[in-house]
Amino acid sequence: MNNTAASDSKEGFTWISPYSPDDSRGGWKSMQFHLLRALESKLGPAIRIAPVEAAEEFAGKWLSRAQKLFRIPRPYAYYSESRLCAFARVVEAQLPKNGSRPVVFFGGLPFVKCQPAQAYYIYTDGAFFVHYWEYNTDHSHSTREIARICQAEAEFMRKAAGVWCSSQWVAGRIAREYNIPDERLHCVGTGPGDVPLPIEPIRYENFLVMIAGDFERKGGRLAVDAVAEARRRGADLGVKFIGAKPPDDVMALPFVEWCGWLDLRKEADSKRFADLISRAGAHILLSRADLTPLAIPEAAVYSKATIAAAVGGIPEMIENGKTGWLVDPAAQEGDIGKLLAEIFADTVLLEKAGCAASCFGREAWNWSAVAEKATATLCQETVQ
Repeated sequence: MNNTAASDSKEGFTWISPYSPDDSRGGWKSMQFHLLRALESKLGPAIRIAPVEAAEEFAGKWLSRAQKLFRIPRPYAYYSESRLCAFARVVEAQLPKNGSRPVVFFGGLPFVKCQPAQAYYIYTDGAFFVHYWEYNTDHSHSTREIARICQAEAEFMRKAAGVWCSSQWVAGRIAREYNIPDERLHCVGTGPGDVPLPIEPIRYENFLVMIAGDFERKGGRLAVDAVAEARRRGADLGVKFIGAKPPDDVMALPFVEWCGWLDLRKEADSKRFADLISRAGAHILLSRADLTPLAIPEAAVYSKATIAAAVGGIPEMIENGKTGWLVDPAAQEGDIGKLLAEIFADTVLLEKAGCAASCFGREAWNWSAVAEKATATLCQETVQ
């Protein structure tokens, strides 16, 4: 919507995101797509600021350097202090002059140099500090630059009327690392991405499914080793991967199947995705580090429980032994394989946990609940 009409229009808030409001292709893009629409259902139409996206040369640099060499998530590979200043200039030039409507930023980092006149709110699934140091063992930024970026993001969050966090764990980390008062932080949760409807009847076959864009970081190898252990214990169990392709040695195993990258905008891929998860026995996610992964509520849409490492915000997303199973982050394939063998020995147990996961997701981990919690905090805090 054109901002020139902002002063006499009936929009309820201003929305600013690095991503197009019409792009729902998974991950953060899917999060912002559904969060925006959920907020609009509560507050009325948003003034949608044009997305601030990386230039092609930066995207190319990210692909060649960060992904292949450093394993750095896309935004963090090319953010620097100079680029943050450039983002701020673009955003501030587009902000409505009417200061009565709140501004909602999807994420804080791209906008840390902004100085909105309005009360503003930030939705985040983790601070730069958390993302950068928890997720990566090698870094492309200098220590001094990282410190400056962290300080800038902390200041941006401190001045916000509220920071909406995807989990209590995220809120706790931000409070601790950035020294932000607890009353400014609100745990509002997250929800599933844009997944197709399940294929009825739901079944519980002898395979796990893992949805991940990063095989190693999401625990793919540990999952394969655990399945191998469960098979040694007599379980007729396999594992299917959607997304990142496993290494060649994993692909050679008879119980492993790679289903490719499935683009849910394409009818054939959407049907394939729905068929796979509608038949899976359960979902597995043994991340070494994570925040509030969308794959867990997505699996719950299909009435599938998740076996996951108890890292980040994941323990808040799973009721252990009821809607899924939490494993110690330090657990090895032997213990996890034993658990898998026990779980898959009882189809009734799988189905019961899957149904409970579905109910839990509908009640707590959905975008309507996020918007309800977020809008309840609007303008309750005073910007200092």
